[in-house]
Order: sequence, then C-alpha cells, then structure tokens
Amino acid sequence: MPAVMGVNAPLEHQRIIRLLSGELHLLYKTKRIQLEPFPETMIDQSQTSPTPDVLLYDNAQRKHLVIIEVSGKQGAKKDFRKVVELMHDYDVPEGFVYDYDSAEWFKHKLGVGDITERPSFCETIGYDLNDFLQH
Repeated sequence: MPAVMGVNAPLEHQRIIRLLSGELHLLYKTKRIQLEPFPETMIDQSQTSPTPDVLLYDNAQRKHLVIIEVSGKQGAKKDFRKVVELMHDYDVPEGFVYDYDSAEWFKHKLGVGDITERPSFCETIGYDLNDFLQH
C-alpha cells in the first residue's frame, strides 16, 4: 500500500511550495528544463493516490522524475521515509524533503540511496533547489 501524504497547510509550508513551483514553472516555461512542475498533484492519476507537494513530470515519457515534499521539523524524517517509499513504488528516480524549520534538505536517489553531499541539488534538472527559496 503506498504511503499517504497528509494535508499540511501552514503558511511557511505553502510559501515554500509556491516558491519552488513558481521558479520551476519559470524554468519550464522558458524551456530551461523539460519537466513540468505540478504542486500537490496525485502521483497516480488512475486511482486515489498520494499527493506530494511538488512533482516534476516528463510529458514525453509520461513519467514523474522528481518528488519534493515540504515539512517542518516534527515531520521531516517521517516524510522522508514516505518519499523514499513512493519513489520505490512508482519508480521515481529522485526525491527530496525540505525541512523549513531547520532549512535542511534530505535527498534520496533510486538505486543509490540517501545523498548527504549537496542534498538540495537536483541532478535531473541540473539546478540547486535551495536557490529557489531565497526570498
């Protein structure tokens, strides 16, 4: 059974989603990345499924390539475990959790494991996600 991503709507949580989605959409719109960002969208359109905070989707391959979840200190470790589970369930190559309380990133790469060096750098698009949070 896939992990369930819960509803989490504190202002800081929504601000981070807006910043990430907005910057990623600008990159997509200007064709600097090929992946379309979707905020809070079901990962499996054929059934009720988890809705990570941001999904990066490859329309040509019809595949999610990056999951980003935003969390506070209390839920970051649990959310990271959920992201890793979703990655394995849906074959998503790269996943991130951003803990806005500690400004800390966590990253997992399918087939590699947890990444501790430059955990905010998204290899799939070639950008550091943390750069999008400078507000």
